[in-house]
Amino acid sequence: MSESKALSPVKPVGMELVYYYPCPHCGRRVPLIAPTQPARVQCDSCRGQFPVVPADEKTVSFLKTIMDSGRAGIDPSFL
Repeated sequence: MSESKALSPVKPVGMELVYYYPCPHCGRRVPLIAPTQPARVQCDSCRGQFPVVPADEKTVSFLKTIMDSGRAGIDPSFL
C-alpha cells in the first residue's frame, strides 16, 4: 500500500464572469462566460437559438482587475 502525500489547497490563477440569459423559448437560465460581442446562442435544454446582448468589455476587464484575477476573493484563512 503506497502512502500519498497530502496536497495543499490550490489558489486561483484567473477568473471569469458568468452571465445568465433567460432562454425565450423555455425560460432556462443559460450561463455564458461574459460574451463581449453580440452573438446567437443555443439553449442547452431546449436547443432553441436566440441573440444575446453583450457584456461591456471594459467593465469585465475592470472587475477582473479589481478582483486581482480571483485572488482578492480568497478566504483569508487560506492566505
